[in-house]
Amino acid sequence: MKLSILIMVVIIIVVIGGHYAFAHEPNFEVKTTKDILKFCTFFYDEYRLLGPDDLAMQHPQYPNLRACGILYNNIAWNSTHPQRDTVLIAEIEKYLGDAAYIKERHIKNSEKIPIWLKDDAKMWANEEATDTLFVNGIRKMLEDHVLNPSLKNTNRNCIEDKLCLMKSDFMKYSYSNKYGQYITQEFIVDTINKEGVLLNTQKNSKEDKEVSSISIDNQGTVQTEKCCIIEKFMFLTPINLGYMIMDNLKIVSDATYEFDGKTHQVWIAQNSEKQDMLIIDKQTGLVLSDSHKETGLTIKWEKVELMETNIFEKKYANDEFVIPKWFKTTTKWFLNNLISESEYIKATENLLERQIIRI
Repeated sequence: MKLSILIMVVIIIVVIGGHYAFAHEPNFEVKTTKDILKFCTFFYDEYRLLGPDDLAMQHPQYPNLRACGILYNNIAWNSTHPQRDTVLIAEIEKYLGDAAYIKERHIKNSEKIPIWLKDDAKMWANEEATDTLFVNGIRKMLEDHVLNPSLKNTNRNCIEDKLCLMKSDFMKYSYSNKYGQYITQEFIVDTINKEGVLLNTQKNSKEDKEVSSISIDNQGTVQTEKCCIIEKFMFLTPINLGYMIMDNLKIVSDATYEFDGKTHQVWIAQNSEKQDMLIIDKQTGLVLSDSHKETGLTIKWEKVELMETNIFEKKYANDEFVIPKWFKTTTKWFLNNLISESEYIKATENLLERQIIRI
């Protein structure tokens, strides 16, 4: 038991204190017990595919990743009970035991505005820095959930017969097959113009890392040959039942699909042999899963699945940001301790909600 506690404490220190710089890394901070559960969930499919030893070898930057097995082997892990997460988080807290200094250091102050952001805000308020510097600080606070404005009226608007993409959108997919091959590839939107979309991409396997730029046309078809683990990751909307979306690939039904803890309305597409199956998000046209299975003398299968994306996140992004000049006065009040940090955060959230501040 003491060894298990030590392993869990070490992984939490590594994950919380470390700065992720390797392939297949979580794009979220780990500061709370809920984040630790999310971290282990992030690696679970790969754990099932590779096993604890190969998983640890695949990710040497997380030397104690196998400690997530404490959760994977818990009876609640595969449960569908509404209190499943509560039970697993309680298990994490149990193994943390008396490590109160970890909680104090990494959790208590997790929502405070960093000093460097306050310094940037001071320079901006004193006319010593551009609006861009201040806007980047607000974006950082949104990413870190220091700011949590109401998300009403901020849904992405997908335009009919146009790809539902915006600059800086990213999609990360994983590829696996029956032979144990595992590859990840991330696509990041760089430029959108009338000819199509330019993306930066990084493909990672055990043997290699490949960074390049690719393009897709206005129909979502990849224009660069042999670049990608997926042939097409986005379709034009709207899509209807019975549509032929690709050669020999037809929309046969609709369904619901769980991704990142949320339920999505999706289309199911199959070929006539029922060997290929695509799962496509109805609203955006984004491919969530692409699988191929052949049966014969031997069974052959391969699957591409969406791992991470920001496409379903609510956004305050605009082509041109707007920060009212009078907000510098409010910022100075905060920096001079005339209003509290919580009051400043609430004021900023309110202006974002009302779209007075647009970033």
